[in-house]
Amino acid sequence: MPHKIYLITGANRGIGRGMFEHYVAQPNNTVIAAVRNVEDSQSLLHIPRGSNTKVIITKVDSSSKTDPYSAIKDIQNQGITHIDVVISSAGIAKLNTIEDMPLEEYEEVLMVNAISVMLLYKAALPLLRAAARPARFVFISAAGGSLNEMPNYPYPNASYASSKALANCLVVKMGMENEWLITLCIHPGLVQTDMGNAGARAFGLDRAPLTLEASSKNTAYIIDNATKKDHSEKFFNETIGRIHPW
Repeated sequence: MPHKIYLITGANRGIGRGMFEHYVAQPNNTVIAAVRNVEDSQSLLHIPRGSNTKVIITKVDSSSKTDPYSAIKDIQNQGITHIDVVISSAGIAKLNTIEDMPLEEYEEVLMVNAISVMLLYKAALPLLRAAARPARFVFISAAGGSLNEMPNYPYPNASYASSKALANCLVVKMGMENEWLITLCIHPGLVQTDMGNAGARAFGLDRAPLTLEASSKNTAYIIDNATKKDHSEKFFNETIGRIHPW
């Protein structure tokens, strides 16, 4: 999808960084990197980019209830009048059982992994509505958020799994409420990021099997080729041809 405006949260690390690098390498895009610390993310301005591609950095700390709204005002002040694709990628993972999980820790994970997704959507909605239709809202989910496959992941990840499941529900509802909006939940695979490698070690692996570049290409293909009729409000397992059970 050339000539598009993308907003990506968590763009300075992990999956978000991979998606940022993928779209910034294409020509004629505007890629908005929403990061927790703008000063520490200035290196994003120096990543090789396609011709006529522009990069904007703005602040979104996913633990904040106000940052998404402030970020939208910031990018509007920089001339952004619409957003074609929002990619919600920021997230955290903590190991815990329900029995030993402090309420404060659970609230933190729910805020960053689920409530922040809703706030990002609500803040960006006017600019998504202004885009050429269909606009897209993409959530980088995880297999651990699947209720049907939970027996396959018998790990102490109660807060992480439930937060991803909650966000999946919200993203499906977003698509149901707007006929012009494609919403996608995407499990990107077990990817060679800090979080992905930590998860791989829980599986007994040395590191995650999927490179960040390969995962980013797979995820971008889903985003770029999704249609409202065939793909919206679905939970993808790495590629556009595989659907993950809820």
